[in-house]
Amino acid sequence: MTVLEEIAARIKDKVEYNFKANKESWQPVRAEEYELPEFKIIESTAKGAAGKLKIKLSKVLTFIDSVKHKRYKEGCTIMPISCTSKENIAIWEGRRNVSNAIEYMIEIGLISVENDKYQYRAYYDKNNTSKTYRYYVENEIKVKEYCKERGIEKYIAKNKIYTDREITPVHKDIDKSKVKFCSNLRLIKPEGMSKEQFEKELTFCLYENYPALRFFIDKANEINEKCYTDYPEFRIRFQPNFNWSSGDVYVSGIGIRATNSMTNKKKEDRQAILDAYGLKLCKDINASVPRMTLSLNTGAWVDESVDLYGLIFQAMYKDLPFNNEVREAIKKMHMRAYFDSSNDALSHHTWLCIDQEGIEKATVADEMKKLRQAIEIVEGGKLYNNEIFFVESCVYMMTLYDLVCSGHRVWQVYDCFYSTGNEDDETFKEMILQGVKLNFNEFYNVWWKK
Repeated sequence: MTVLEEIAARIKDKVEYNFKANKESWQPVRAEEYELPEFKIIESTAKGAAGKLKIKLSKVLTFIDSVKHKRYKEGCTIMPISCTSKENIAIWEGRRNVSNAIEYMIEIGLISVENDKYQYRAYYDKNNTSKTYRYYVENEIKVKEYCKERGIEKYIAKNKIYTDREITPVHKDIDKSKVKFCSNLRLIKPEGMSKEQFEKELTFCLYENYPALRFFIDKANEINEKCYTDYPEFRIRFQPNFNWSSGDVYVSGIGIRATNSMTNKKKEDRQAILDAYGLKLCKDINASVPRMTLSLNTGAWVDESVDLYGLIFQAMYKDLPFNNEVREAIKKMHMRAYFDSSNDALSHHTWLCIDQEGIEKATVADEMKKLRQAIEIVEGGKLYNNEIFFVESCVYMMTLYDLVCSGHRVWQVYDCFYSTGNEDDETFKEMILQGVKLNFNEFYNVWWKK
């Protein structure tokens, strides 16, 4: 056993260093006994009231659609509903609006309060809080019937794109050159500016620093409108995600990754989803982050014939045989070495999360430094932090676009494509590989090449 394998086997914590943009996850709880609230929708004859009601209910329909694969198919489900959920904010366009919408859904009898105390980390996100509610399928049916009788259709939530007129010029205290997709930032909020306004201004900086950003947000909206109207669970969310310091003094990181509300499903639960949607074809990109990194550094897509994990091992251990056990250890440790800010930080964080009995701290530090150096050598010298997920999302989004436009129904989970289709498995895999190659090369030459 190599030292790296031993360190990987000693990992105790649950941090996978995959930097998911979508952290929302919860399991439904069935309420065995409950009292169904009265279903009531108040109609007003005031001028403009009918139009406002239509808009209000269209968004309720969208919310219903967003939880249909989470709540129980009948009866009452106890669930958290968060005002800071990216999915809910996309529907109602603001945290305050989400709060008002929750009150309205209580008013009409779709939900009721289960626990009115805020629960932190309710979606495994330190910035997220939520209360828990009871959701009633009986009244969901009545809402849908009411809307159907009146021709009210679901609101299609869009990924937000700010226009120049919707945002003030960049504040004099904001250094635009430092605003990037990165997990190690210190962007101090100007005094007197709200968090929401600061995030808007940072987003405007991102538009300038990443010319592809607005294009691909718009592409995500196009895919959602054309292909996922009836599959809200597969709709793409593609928005910058801001991590704040304690006390909301500064933004400590900005990330972005194309996700959907099913992305967080555990691998052991995926087969049931594939069966339910008839998704019989599958292809995931081998060593996606290392391959995308080397491709950026060389200026052309690196085919899967190049075994990047094998090359990393060879750079660490020139005279030892490579096997599947070592491959799994490198895969498990790669993200730690890729994303930590320095050799010292990597060694310290790794030491804290392993079983320390019987192994020297200096041994761990030397091995992690060796791994990080091997990654830098094999992957072309430059590592991209959160930028790699931006590039990855754009390239794979265009591959998804090509698939859905050709008639496939696709569930994308980061670098993996599950699909319907008449192709055999080998043909589908080759189709994805060629699509990713073409789309990467186009992205690099159009949007990235300096």
